[in-house]
Amino acid sequence: STLFPYTTLFRSSYKELANVTHLCCMAHARAKFKEALEQGRDERARLFVDSIGLLYGYEAEYRRSGLSPDEIRRRRNDSRTADVMIRMSTELNRLLNNPRSHLGDMMQKALNYLHNYWHQLFAYRQDGRYTIDNNIAERNIRPTTVERKNSLFYGSGMMAEVSAVYHTFISTCSMLGVSAQKYFKMFFSAIIEGRRDYARSTLSLA
Repeated sequence: STLFPYTTLFRSSYKELANVTHLCCMAHARAKFKEALEQGRDERARLFVDSIGLLYGYEAEYRRSGLSPDEIRRRRNDSRTADVMIRMSTELNRLLNNPRSHLGDMMQKALNYLHNYWHQLFAYRQDGRYTIDNNIAERNIRPTTVERKNSLFYGSGMMAEVSAVYHTFISTCSMLGVSAQKYFKMFFSAIIEGRRDYARSTLSLA
């Protein structure tokens, strides 16, 4: 599965895309609860911060062990992960359904985010190649942010999409350890030679 970090720039809803798994970023959920804990002074947020911390600890363990995607998927669906999810879900429902919870704005926002995107936040468990957050995409999107500031305007929505596609190829090549220059040379050479089966064809960079 290839990561395309710039697809968030497109206006199409993910629900309109076929065969696409919508993954939400666990780091965003954690940040909201940390804000509720540290700025909102709501100690009830600590359970969620600590629970998400456990999930990140498991992910670090998988990376250190060099596990295969299939083994990572299996472990993500084991009892210890389920226990963390049950603990979070129980507290989430208790706080949202209790009119006496007296939630502050930050805590309410964090709980609503977790409730509304629960399935998308935990969709990373479906495939060992998925990541728990989109930090890789966040790092790779920085070049287009700089470009946007330097150029000020793209001129049209279509050119914004062209820029997104361009940066997607560059960043994907970088993450895979492939020369972007070499890839583009071979890609455009193939187009000139008449190849149009973009979705199914592959280019050998060996």
